[in-house]
Amino acid sequence: MYEMKKRNLSEDYLESILILQKKQGYVRSVDVSRELGVSKPSVCNAMKRLCEKKMIYFGDKGYIIFTDAGKAFAERVYKRHRLLTKALVDIGVSEQTAMMDACRIERVISDETCDCLVRFCKGKKTAKPVKKKKTKQEVIA
Repeated sequence: MYEMKKRNLSEDYLESILILQKKQGYVRSVDVSRELGVSKPSVCNAMKRLCEKKMIYFGDKGYIIFTDAGKAFAERVYKRHRLLTKALVDIGVSEQTAMMDACRIERVISDETCDCLVRFCKGKKTAKPVKKKKTKQEVIA
């Protein structure tokens, strides 16, 4: 359970870095601290772990830069968040509530369940096509 909590925190940091990068073009640790409402030492520890995992590195002027793997992972997390938010809005949840709930849901939901929910909200009944068993008449014909 502790490992899952650390992974979720890493996902939060990576997603925040990506969002900030899209907004302002660059990201510093202090920006992440403000965005997430956490202390600078907490961000420092998280950035150290992300550097060790080769997800980010620090460039000139202390800017946080994604590695290819880090950027790909952050994009997946952010895409999942957007899809969950949209799915919740599609079923009638207000956008603000959907955004907050998506943050909580994405921490525990499996990829399979997320895919199914998104496909359901797009008007499909299941994430995977269900093979219909042929009736005797269809087999004979």
